[in-house]
Amino acid sequence: MPSRISVRELKVLDWMYEHLRCKVCDRLMPFLSLTGNFGIIWFAAAATFYFANINQEAAVCILLALGCSLLFVNLILKHVTRRPRPYEVRGELRDTIIREPKDFSFPSGHTFSSFAAATAIAHFSPKLGIAALVYAAGIAFSRLYLYVHYISDVLTSAIFGVATGILVSYLYTNGFIVF
Repeated sequence: MPSRISVRELKVLDWMYEHLRCKVCDRLMPFLSLTGNFGIIWFAAAATFYFANINQEAAVCILLALGCSLLFVNLILKHVTRRPRPYEVRGELRDTIIREPKDFSFPSGHTFSSFAAATAIAHFSPKLGIAALVYAAGIAFSRLYLYVHYISDVLTSAIFGVATGILVSYLYTNGFIVF
């Protein structure tokens, strides 16, 4: 039985499902979500920063942020909260367009890792950081559009992701983390 908050969030997701679905977004959103799988886009960004000698410190912080995301989201928080995904609550009423994730809904790993990595990028390169944060927001929105996360999953993950990116960048640039 979903909580009252989840019921309200399902109403918003239902509205999105009924009013925002279109052929263009049905192709774009799975692509955005796919690039967030396992932090693919952010590992690629870290490799580019490192091997193109753009900013090796940024590359290290991106990887640290992704590591923190993996630890907190996938190994701890998802197993503690055990929140079912929206499509599981709705059953056959909703189509996810993508292969249904089998892990828990809270928090959104895609969103957490994306905002953590994008914030690390923004710390070292504000102009690229803006683009990275916009991309992270696109990945976060895709998770809602695809009916695999609640709004609170995504918003909480974005906040914690930004905090993680700030913390990792601060600790690294001030010598508390050494590589």
